[in-house]
Amino acid sequence: MAAYKDPLLSSGASLSKDPLKPGAEDEHEVSQLEAGLNGIASGIIKIPEGFASLGAEIMDATGMTTNAAAKVEQAFDKINPFEEIAEQRAAGKILEALVQIGVPAGAGAKIASKLATKALKARKAGTYVNLKNPNLKKGVEKVFKLNDKARIQRFGAAVLGGAAGETLVADVENIGTIGDALKFGPTQLEVDAEVDYEGGVAQDPQKDAVRKLFNRVKFGADSVLYFPFIYGGTKVLGKGLKAGTGAVGKAAEFGKDLALSSSKIDQNINTVMSAARPTSNKATPLFLATNREAAGKAADANFAMEQVKRMDKEVSKMFPSVKSFFNKSGKENAAKQDLFYKDLKDLMFEGNLQDKLGKTATYKKIKKQMTDAKLDAKSQGVVFDSVYNTRQKFVKLLNTVQEGSASKAILPKELQETTGLMGDRVKLILGSTYKIFQNPVVDNLSSYKPAIEQIDKVKAILKRHATLNGRELTEDQLDYRINEILTNVTKFSKGTQLPSFKMTDITQGATTPDVRRNFQRILNKETGKGKTKQVTTQVLGPGSKAFRELLGEVDDARQSIFNGVGLLSSMAKRSELVDSLLKTNDEAIANKTTQLFYTDKNEAIKQLGAAGLNKIVALDEYLKPLFKDGVLLNRLKGMHTTQDIAEAFDPVNKISDFFVGAGKTGFTKGLSTAYKYGFLTPKAGAQVAKTVLSPTTHMRNFLSATGFALANGTLYTSPKLFAQAAATAAKTVQFGVRSPKAMEEYREMLELGVVNSNTKMGDYMSLLKDIGASRDGSNFAANMFQNMIRRMAKLAEPAQQLYTLEDDVFKIFNYKVEKARLGNAYAKAGIKRTEQQLKEEAADIVRNTVPNYAYVSDIVKGLRSTPFGNFASFPTAILNSGLGIGKRILTEMRHSKPTKGGNMSPMVFEIGKGMVKNDNPLYGIGMKRLLGASSAFGTLGVGIGAGYKAIQGTTDKQEQALERWVAPYEEGDKKFISKEVDENGKATYYYQNWSNNNAYDYLESPFRRLLAGVQQGMETNDQLMPGFVKGLSDGFESMREPFTSESIAPEAIIDILVRGGVTDTGRKLYTEATPWDDKVRIIAQHLLKTQVPFSQSQMARLYYAYKGYPDPRGNVYELEDELPGLMGWRLIKIDPIKGLGFKITGYNNQRKNATSEFTGRDAKLLAGGRHTPEEIARQFFVANRALFNAQSKMHLDLKAANEFEVTDDDMAEVFVDRGIPSGTYGAMFEGEFRPYQPSTNILDKFFEIDEANGTNSIEQALPIIDQMIEAFQNAPLDEPFKFKMRDFGIQEVGEEKGRGYVDPLQSSLNTPQVDTSVVRAPMDNMNVSQTGLTATEQALLSPEEQGIRLRQRGMG
Repeated sequence: MAAYKDPLLSSGASLSKDPLKPGAEDEHEVSQLEAGLNGIASGIIKIPEGFASLGAEIMDATGMTTNAAAKVEQAFDKINPFEEIAEQRAAGKILEALVQIGVPAGAGAKIASKLATKALKARKAGTYVNLKNPNLKKGVEKVFKLNDKARIQRFGAAVLGGAAGETLVADVENIGTIGDALKFGPTQLEVDAEVDYEGGVAQDPQKDAVRKLFNRVKFGADSVLYFPFIYGGTKVLGKGLKAGTGAVGKAAEFGKDLALSSSKIDQNINTVMSAARPTSNKATPLFLATNREAAGKAADANFAMEQVKRMDKEVSKMFPSVKSFFNKSGKENAAKQDLFYKDLKDLMFEGNLQDKLGKTATYKKIKKQMTDAKLDAKSQGVVFDSVYNTRQKFVKLLNTVQEGSASKAILPKELQETTGLMGDRVKLILGSTYKIFQNPVVDNLSSYKPAIEQIDKVKAILKRHATLNGRELTEDQLDYRINEILTNVTKFSKGTQLPSFKMTDITQGATTPDVRRNFQRILNKETGKGKTKQVTTQVLGPGSKAFRELLGEVDDARQSIFNGVGLLSSMAKRSELVDSLLKTNDEAIANKTTQLFYTDKNEAIKQLGAAGLNKIVALDEYLKPLFKDGVLLNRLKGMHTTQDIAEAFDPVNKISDFFVGAGKTGFTKGLSTAYKYGFLTPKAGAQVAKTVLSPTTHMRNFLSATGFALANGTLYTSPKLFAQAAATAAKTVQFGVRSPKAMEEYREMLELGVVNSNTKMGDYMSLLKDIGASRDGSNFAANMFQNMIRRMAKLAEPAQQLYTLEDDVFKIFNYKVEKARLGNAYAKAGIKRTEQQLKEEAADIVRNTVPNYAYVSDIVKGLRSTPFGNFASFPTAILNSGLGIGKRILTEMRHSKPTKGGNMSPMVFEIGKGMVKNDNPLYGIGMKRLLGASSAFGTLGVGIGAGYKAIQGTTDKQEQALERWVAPYEEGDKKFISKEVDENGKATYYYQNWSNNNAYDYLESPFRRLLAGVQQGMETNDQLMPGFVKGLSDGFESMREPFTSESIAPEAIIDILVRGGVTDTGRKLYTEATPWDDKVRIIAQHLLKTQVPFSQSQMARLYYAYKGYPDPRGNVYELEDELPGLMGWRLIKIDPIKGLGFKITGYNNQRKNATSEFTGRDAKLLAGGRHTPEEIARQFFVANRALFNAQSKMHLDLKAANEFEVTDDDMAEVFVDRGIPSGTYGAMFEGEFRPYQPSTNILDKFFEIDEANGTNSIEQALPIIDQMIEAFQNAPLDEPFKFKMRDFGIQEVGEEKGRGYVDPLQSSLNTPQVDTSVVRAPMDNMNVSQTGLTATEQALLSPEEQGIRLRQRGMG
């Protein structure tokens, strides 16, 4: 098309003359590092400039000199070669500001603080005079009060001193204040206000100097007004971190915990920070003990899994046709296999469990069966080993249970003596499992169906019992009772693992309609009389065989292993938990430090009560659920502690319990069930689909785990140790069953808390537990959903194992490297450490420096049960591990003795000795960790980005420009730009998102967004502070988003049910006119795509790339570009022309919103009510300010597109295709503002309202509106909107009338006094009194309309 010329532009410049010529190379592109170094140097030079300019401004303001301040500025500009380079990048501008603020402010604060301290000392010294005074007590009390106040007074003096120092800053107006960032407040600076400039020199230097001095005072006042809030926030954060964020504190530090503080503020800080601390509200010893309990149970479960899988693998060789669907002998072999497993179960519980497997009849029978099935000796050994290992595990766990019982008399008889651990007795206690519990019966619907003969046997028993009680039951009544038993069966009855069930009581003379029965054979024996009467219940056997068969008793060694180990492990680990806590308490007593528990309540109140802020409770009620089985003795019985500590024994997450917890009844139960299966089930499905079933996520998971090794410096180790650790990790990591040695080593790491702690898997598995926990068979719909969820989880199990493996392999690698280098470092320093000590220290390092689900706070874990957050535990774990790495670096690099100056360098100045070598034996490890952390937390991405730029020839400007052309969810991410050049020299640009594959981006992103905010402000020549505050806000937003954003599936449901078919981005899925069948299809697709393992768009691109077809929109994809996307490295084309349509749509919406600020919205100017001229003028200003921002954004977007070889002519074609007139878009290309001008229809409406109300508000407002239009016209769009309402005599909302304010009502029709630096001279014949019409009316109204307007005013 022909080059476009804007008729509104006086220059008539052609758009084809592109000022930002694509491909032009910068002479020298300044990096953030280079700009930062220059910023420091420039800031140092600006310190004396600040002193000189302050003196010059005072002299100018008092009339002693003229333009002395300008001359000082010019002189320093000549001697400061660093400023120009520093101010090209955000880092340089920030550091320049920090240096020139920090040095004088710090000096001022230090001087003021010292003076305050001396004054306070003198004041206190006066109170100590005359020690013989009879009022000595009052004097001492006054001293203590002064001590308390001294801190506040010193703090206040430091703040005021710092504020005084800040007035010496040279670049006050370039830096700005918090008031400038907020666009209101007492510290908002007056920039170029009421001062005329010509050639950059103030025409009234005295007036300008006064303005600058006022700005210095405001700049310093920022400290006084805002610093206390900032200081308070940092104190909260600091105390919270000290209380346990990051690495978990030692038990000995418990007495210093904020939870025990008598300060209400400290208590509130503790409550807030418990949301982020790994320990939550638990005392550290309890937190560590409960983690050890969970880890121990996980290790025991792993043992059971190994034995079952080894056994099953060999037995399946004996009955290969069992799994063959078409083999007729399959059922017969299945029956034989069931009998074989029953024999293995009998062997498992045969004789004394402590004995080796004897050659009993059962043993010989099993061996013969395996020999007949041609199972070789090695395979037979595996089966027998699994049985023997399980027996030994039972013995070990039972011994632990016995130790925890304290008195064997409280144990069931079967467990009272180790020598009496006869298998048949243990078998009775461990119980059996039943098929009905695997597939509950609900209203006759179940995949479990008892055989007819089993039902008939129970019917016969029931019929016989009824006859004995004088009743006869019909067949229908018997069927009813059978169904009653099957649907009401529960798994446990008190004191046993045997099932019980509720049924109609048919006993003669029954007083209640229902009775609960279990089918164990019991003997009740009475001894004594009266008050000494006791009833002893002895279990004689498992009870009626007919009932056991009805419920599908499983006589299977595999189930006995799982159930037996699980039950005994739970009791054993609970016993060890109590042992650990009692040991901690004993150590506290010995060391005379604060205990966790006290037998005497009064002592507990004294030590733990925090002056009444902590409630002291007895532990007994809180621990009842842990000891309800009656096997373990509650050795904490009679103890007292705080309510928080007592409640921490409950493993149930309070947030999850609120949403989906058991125990709800009636309406709340219905709500909970609906929420559970309407929101959380889809959420679980989406999480498994988008993580463990997504190849892309697997690759990102692996790369993230690589980053954890990098961040801890374990990659920087000797090649030999690297190879050994990697080989061990590869052999030990779990995927199926590994060698016995590897399995044992993995279990050891499980118990140490090193492995199986993936945060995303932790969230997912906990969510599955939340929505699939109920097994009472009381709700068919619930059980249907639960079965679906379990099947889904079963199908995903291999992928889950792989996901955990990807995480574990680097945790094992880190653990092995940490342990080895700790051992080497201690040995080299001559420090003795046992093998166990090295293991525990290495494990502690890994737990605290690598993301760990166990170290995520309870509140964050509870978010899994809400509609918000997608794996919220992961960013929390990243933050905790980052803090843990920092704390570990300090531990490894600090010199042990007091030093003057730094204590972490290789050589330190030790007090009393001088310069000495750092004596920390772990210093070398700390240096490697510091190097690794620096790489992972930022420099690696910077280095790769620099490599891309060097190889591809891309620029920093293109990086900045790209931010304006990516999807909103990618804004602020770290991206690398590449390009392809065709044979004609035409470049096509692409980018790859580094943040998606960088686990530590969560830590890096806030700082990157801070720099981006400042850089964006620099693009529009804005002050530093507004951009700084915006970047800070964006950074906090990036940290908040994972916790408060809607989860994947719930978001889709909310789109339909709450937002009425509109997504959170505003996209309409359907309208009222959409046909019903299309609406159903759209809704189904929208919901189902959240459950699809792959990205729907990704699969579509791969399909079109593979086929070589264009997609429905005409886009062509290349397989070589799309395949890397499966690994998380997709090349995304940068196509501003394609995206410009969305930009135009967005601009049109913003333009409509801006004009509606004048014609509609809250102001309601056209609603018919009375409005003052000032209100009309104010809203006109507001509308144009919003329109300016919209046009400025579009202008900067267009400029950014130029960076990718897109010309203005190319983009103009898109505007033309959209039917947008050239007068609208041409000015945006040139960067000139076109203000909003009200149409004749709008003006007519205003006049009609005035006529109805008997007012002339619009007539009085039009001269001001004309002034605004004239002033706004052609305002540069690449600079901030510099106009203020008071420039036009309009009072800002909330602003007091003062200097520069002119009341438009008082000025009648006279033109208000405006700021001539920003407002041009008024047009000719603007005065209404001369023509009877305003300039706007003359420009917009036809002669006929003008005549009507004059007649309305009585002038026609």
